[in-house]
Amino acid sequence: MSHSRVFPFRRVSVDHMVRGSTRVWWQLEPTFNQPGPYIFQLQLGKTGLRDAADWRNIGSPVTNGYLAYDPAWHESGYELLSHYRVTLTTPTDVYVSQAANCYGELHERDWVLSREIIRKERVRHKYVSVPGYLLKPMRFGTPCARCRDQLTQELLDADCPICSGTGFEVGYHPALPMQCWDLSTQTIQEDIDNEVKGTTRVEPYITARVIGFPALNKDDIWVNSASDERWLIDSIQIAAAIRNVPIIYQVKLGLLPFSSSAYALEVGGEPAARPGPVLPIAGCGNIVVDHDYGGPDNLIYADATGRAIPGAKIHVFTAAVYNAAYPALPNPMLAIGGSTTTTNGRWTAAVKLNAGNYVITFDKPGEYGPDIRLITASLAGGGMSYTQAPEPVAAPEDIIVKKPKQSRKPGTAPDDFWAI
Repeated sequence: MSHSRVFPFRRVSVDHMVRGSTRVWWQLEPTFNQPGPYIFQLQLGKTGLRDAADWRNIGSPVTNGYLAYDPAWHESGYELLSHYRVTLTTPTDVYVSQAANCYGELHERDWVLSREIIRKERVRHKYVSVPGYLLKPMRFGTPCARCRDQLTQELLDADCPICSGTGFEVGYHPALPMQCWDLSTQTIQEDIDNEVKGTTRVEPYITARVIGFPALNKDDIWVNSASDERWLIDSIQIAAAIRNVPIIYQVKLGLLPFSSSAYALEVGGEPAARPGPVLPIAGCGNIVVDHDYGGPDNLIYADATGRAIPGAKIHVFTAAVYNAAYPALPNPMLAIGGSTTTTNGRWTAAVKLNAGNYVITFDKPGEYGPDIRLITASLAGGGMSYTQAPEPVAAPEDIIVKKPKQSRKPGTAPDDFWAI
């Protein structure tokens, strides 16, 4: 179920079956009165994060409907990782709903009651909690070719620069900011073993109380925004629930040593010169293009104020394909490469291109874009790039500069976690 509300969606509900058809239905706010038709698209993800890199379409779009079905079987372990959300496309705009988990469904009265519990918990967090960031690892996706054993698929490097020890390319989803935790006090005792380990911390664990949305999983990482300490979630206990739907978690956290590669994970605001993870590369060309092509952070995605936009889709088209589709945007299936944006608006993967002119589209449905960048890829590197409005690609000097649209009010949080 879902607790946060993102206009115009009032509620998204999931009637889940592990083996069988899962039904997802939704309600719109009564005040939403845009002209139709309303085209809804069901999407599936494994984290529940709005900016996650793994959202994908399920089934065909639904026109002027209120429910959709997912007939596939997605779960194989002991945890219900599946989350659903819905995108709404109208003749004038695009909207994206909150994420809904599969833990259970509450009737209207219980749903309103659970939202009131979370509201009061939020008030408590305001005075006693520590703000930070939540980092969720990739649990599905493209296996890392560098650190996996080719025969057994066993992970061979816990500090892999590509997957950060997760076993999947990219490593971690973009950080969720403003995740507040009510932390217990720490017991600090250090021993020195000169022969084996050096300095060790005897009791590197604390407990924390946190709202259960989005859902937490073992091996997620919480980052203290004040000290940059990285804590690994060791165990999770449900502290409060309504009809078996988790509302509040009590979690046990273990401090990661400062030598861990987890401290290289970006959470927001890091400078371009800061060494980060090595991007996976796809494509058959001989020119590597990513956010640093043409200069440090030259091709990041940011709004008009310079704030980075995580969770946006990136598609790379040849200039010929783009011109043939004008004034519409090309079908994403015609893209020769693609990626998504992570923290700081940087790319999660690089693409290999041949020399020539290309158009890069950035789009975060319901919030930003689509926005266009034109690059000239060359073996010499440092090709020029421009931001432009959707129009036929001509010479670079003819491009009209246009900033990404900003649909959120200035100063509001970039996520829907606290929109209760």
